[in-house]
Amino acid sequence: MERMTPLSVDPDDFCFADTETRGLPGLEDPRWGDVTQCGAVRYGTSCRVVIFRYAIGNGPIQRWDLEDFNGFLDWDTAPDDLREFRLRALKGDAWFVFYNSFFDRNVVNGGMNQPSDTLLALPVRSTLDAMAQAVASNLPTKLDGAAKAVGHKGKLDQGKALIQLFAPAGGGTPETHPDEWEMYKIYADDDVDALRAVYFATRPLWRWEWEEFWTSETINDRGLPIDRHFITRAAALADTYASQVNDLIVKHTHDACWSVNQHVALAHWVADGVEHLPEASDILVKKYVEDEAGDGLIAASLSLSRDRVEKLIVFLERLDAERGLTDEEFDVLQLLEVRLYGASATPKKFAKAIPMLDERGRIGGQYTFNGAQQTGRYSSRGLQVHNLTRAFVGMEDRAPEREAAAIEFICELEILT
Repeated sequence: MERMTPLSVDPDDFCFADTETRGLPGLEDPRWGDVTQCGAVRYGTSCRVVIFRYAIGNGPIQRWDLEDFNGFLDWDTAPDDLREFRLRALKGDAWFVFYNSFFDRNVVNGGMNQPSDTLLALPVRSTLDAMAQAVASNLPTKLDGAAKAVGHKGKLDQGKALIQLFAPAGGGTPETHPDEWEMYKIYADDDVDALRAVYFATRPLWRWEWEEFWTSETINDRGLPIDRHFITRAAALADTYASQVNDLIVKHTHDACWSVNQHVALAHWVADGVEHLPEASDILVKKYVEDEAGDGLIAASLSLSRDRVEKLIVFLERLDAERGLTDEEFDVLQLLEVRLYGASATPKKFAKAIPMLDERGRIGGQYTFNGAQQTGRYSSRGLQVHNLTRAFVGMEDRAPEREAAAIEFICELEILT
């Protein structure tokens, strides 16, 4: 029955912590210094931790900060209580609690000087995630929302602006912006206070749930193997394809629109082209409202969602078979076909994956434990791998032929453009 109990009921067995970081200068790829572009694994080796904020149990919030942005926080010279707590965590007797722990664990292990007694300061099993516990209690995923939901004041409003100031490699420093730096410290204090409030206000996950969490994080650390050569060439092909798609948008709309992502403009252009076809017009309408005179309903908003585009294509193809299409109607049909296949965001995943690759040729951190409220279902972040197609082109055992065909296709596209 030990698996059906909380890890501990003693508050002093938990150290609530938060980090703030800054990208390193001179990176081979500047995107590695932006966690939103490269993910936590790659960013962890491309940044330095400038603020480490912590509180053990219900104790006071303690500050450990890097005043000189040219160095690194060093675990061997960390505050005594923090080093002692880490040793307890390594033995499995205590745990560090972060909010979105995958990020903090990676930057602690990559953006600080590691302790001389172990390879990593914080192994997977030494950390917990207050966000996973909050979501299990049906609270918002964002710390600010979760904190306010349990009666806490939430995060400091200036936090986002302070991160934008100090996080970039060439951003502000304590010397150039001393007042903002002091405010940044207060912001970090508030984050720890907020996550501690959320953790103690929600149902403690049982040991078996944290066991699953640690297994999930181990999988995230291992990462997904990616063919760097393939995705680099695929990204180039996707970029060429996107350019061609937009050229077709210009052609079929006769210069009225220029991008497949002009959702509103395209919807109105299609509506004008089929306004004489009531059935087609109805498919486009997302919402009707009563007109001011009270004489009937009028369209309040239009949509070119995938299901509506598919229905319109079927309708126009049927109309074409029955009596043929006018030139204007045929332009609408061609535009809809371009929109159906050209508006997909999936090809953009190739380019998005490139800066996320680590030295092993893998992408980590793609799964979120307790990603969905109450159900505990996993979700995906970064590349959203749950949405990737599982089909293949039937040439998986013929790599040379596949590469040759891809090269030929790219050359043909270059000639066309």
